[in-house]
Amino acid sequence: MVDEVNSNKSFANPSNDDEGGQEVSGHPLNHRSSWHYQLKSICNGDSESELSLDPHIEYQEEIHSSLMTLKEGIALTRSQPEKKWDVLLVGGLHTLLSQFAHLSRTLGSLHESGVSIAVVEPEAVLMGSDGRFSLLAQRLKPRHDLDLDLVAPRIAPEILLANHEKDLKEGQIVYAVAVLLHECVLGSPPWSGRDATEVADRLLSGNSLLENVDTSLNPPGLKGLLSDALSLDPARRPATLRGFARMLEAVRDGERPRSRSKVDIGGGVELWKLRVALFAMLIIVVTLLGRFLESDGDTSEMIEDFQRAMLVRPLPAHGEEQPLADNALRWFQRYELRAREASENPFVQRQFAWVCLRSGELERAREAARHAARSKPQSPGPWIILGIVALEQGDHSGRIEVENGLKLEAKDSFDVWSKVAGHMYLLQPIKALDQLHLLTMGFPDDANAWFHRALCELRSGQISAARNSIDRCRDLNPLDGWGDWLHAEIALAESRFKVTESILESSQLRLNEDVALAMRTSSLWSRLGREKTAEEWSKRSRGSEEEWRHVEWRPGGRLVLPGRSVLFLGPPMPPEEK
Repeated sequence: MVDEVNSNKSFANPSNDDEGGQEVSGHPLNHRSSWHYQLKSICNGDSESELSLDPHIEYQEEIHSSLMTLKEGIALTRSQPEKKWDVLLVGGLHTLLSQFAHLSRTLGSLHESGVSIAVVEPEAVLMGSDGRFSLLAQRLKPRHDLDLDLVAPRIAPEILLANHEKDLKEGQIVYAVAVLLHECVLGSPPWSGRDATEVADRLLSGNSLLENVDTSLNPPGLKGLLSDALSLDPARRPATLRGFARMLEAVRDGERPRSRSKVDIGGGVELWKLRVALFAMLIIVVTLLGRFLESDGDTSEMIEDFQRAMLVRPLPAHGEEQPLADNALRWFQRYELRAREASENPFVQRQFAWVCLRSGELERAREAARHAARSKPQSPGPWIILGIVALEQGDHSGRIEVENGLKLEAKDSFDVWSKVAGHMYLLQPIKALDQLHLLTMGFPDDANAWFHRALCELRSGQISAARNSIDRCRDLNPLDGWGDWLHAEIALAESRFKVTESILESSQLRLNEDVALAMRTSSLWSRLGREKTAEEWSKRSRGSEEEWRHVEWRPGGRLVLPGRSVLFLGPPMPPEEK
């Protein structure tokens, strides 16, 4: 085994690099320069490939120190992946699967364009502040530039054990992507070793880390799909990268797809009929049981996604942008039918009402909140949602419903967050802080709680406390552009102008990912006296229907948009709490 693997290491540093007549992977050996040239042409838009417009691949000569790659993301989440990915990414592992699906399609298109990639290392994947992953083209390498000892845990076993195949197959790239996903969700590659020989011996003699994991992964179908994609038998892996991408999205949506072995494709008709019959019987049994049993696991997963909708940055405040969020719209589309079927479950309905509110489905939010209020009239959450929805629809009496909801006692964390949202919407940061103190004490690792605590402390004049809170938030979630903005607002409030400029300069890519953040960044530059820079940032924020003209700026980085300052009873200008 040792001699066999060592003999294969020559592909990393072949001795006849200049012999243009010899072919590797169907190309002359000097195809390395053409490989890099083709890849760079795609990234620069010089190629006719569909990848020229792909946002999931880019070429940057230098990576700014403020940016994070998947290598740092894995390091931050390694101790508790399932929990800590929820902190780094809105949507947690579900968003992670979506991004891996995009990367798989991009790698598939690269393969079709003649740029095949045998190994995807974590430092070659850039994590954007909007949750989008991008391949860093300058960190990708052709197969024959790889050091086998270094990439052995990440390369397909058949390449590692017998490096004689000319063409890199899509199933081998699927394996490389699955290794990276495995490292994200379990903290390390499925096989490890100090060099290629040690990894090869473990491949042949032991079980992978995935097989030794007793607990199931969430989403439920993830473990099975990873098992297929990491199979030592190439025939049992997903055959194409695009197919693997569809399977990842199916797992994200709660399904359990499995790769079909090529050995089974030509199987007997009788076996196929038996499977169909068993599947039909299973459907009947599940349908009958579904009438009597509630799927607690599915409901729990649905509520967990709903909880994230409330916490999309930032919580809505009177006079600011409409409380819309793209992720909330995706959850609404995914769960609406299931939420309707659970109309008698107040825990589902009160959470779903927030999803509807953040996705702009105001009538549906009102309906869900009413269902919850009928079942749990003493819960503050439904009444606060009803009030905010009414105010968003121009019904001034909605403020009464919000205030009535705030008088009720919070029974759980949802009620506490609802009261925070109600106080923030009514511009009552000091009262919101009472609830946020409870949340940060009960959930000290919740970056959302620390962010909103810092925001309310800033807006109530507690600058020093706000600085401590935002530092804690940024320690927990260094990828959050909203955290960068609030950090800069607090520094400016302390008259630390150079520090404010440094924060804005170092985090400009994260701040540029969101239209609302770009406008707030423009205001910061304007207050620093950098009007030209402010105007540039203002132009970046004008890609939406709202042109951000005639925006009124208030202390603490708060803004009031035209037409949204008259939702309350009383004077047209929204009240400021003293």
